Amino acid sequence: MTRRFYVEAPALADDRIEIAGALAQRLANVLRLRAGDEVELFDGSGDEVRARIETISSRRVLAAAVERHEGPAEPHVKVHLYQSITKGERFEWLLEKATEIGVARFVPLIAARAVVKTQGEGARMDRWRRIVVEAAEQCGRGAVPAVEAPQRFDEALAAATGLVLLPYEEAGESAPNIHAVLNREIDALYALGEVSVFIGPEGGFEPAEVERAEAAGASTVTLGERVLRSETAGLVAATLVLHAAGELG
Repeated sequence: MTRRFYVEAPALADDRIEIAGALAQRLANVLRLRAGDEVELFDGSGDEVRARIETISSRRVLAAAVERHEGPAEPHVKVHLYQSITKGERFEWLLEKATEIGVARFVPLIAARAVVKTQGEGARMDRWRRIVVEAAEQCGRGAVPAVEAPQRFDEALAAATGLVLLPYEEAGESAPNIHAVLNREIDALYALGEVSVFIGPEGGFEPAEVERAEAAGASTVTLGERVLRSETAGLVAATLVLHAAGELG
């Protein structure tokens, strides 16, 4: 199977394709590709190019376009996942898996009870970006999800678009589960074409944050009776949204 790689636009605009930087190093030094090998390239535009390598070094790869074709379709409903930053590798695991299922955009969230209060700048943002790029390449996505700079809760809430959902483990029996809300709001789901999902930190959202979210029009929902880790809740919620939109299964 031909390996897929993401390149920044407008690298695919011409039939002569030049690749430099980290990707050139990866092709030459890590994967040890050679002249004559073919690769599949995509830039998020919806089109893909099968290209044959002509010359290759760790500094620059030159390839010729062999075939242009339409790439895999992206989900019609965009899921914006406002995910609280978790410790260690759990947040990175979430980025990878949620990219695979079709999340369109990640916003690292800093809630009041956040344990990790990073600004997400520099090397860490670069690493998060690399994770979603490589996940998109591996799973056959037509585009790479955006990874925004971390935002505090109120800032993120003000910027959220589409149907806004806030899973809350302390909502009690009075709150509907996410499946019921998605069924109830199915017309809005398709009409708006966007869903913003807010996932709390390990200590959960503060009640005041939930009140502000509801006042702003968010729907508080549950994910069942079991207590999920933050990153598990994010993946489950995004999966249920995409399933309701007909994008999974």
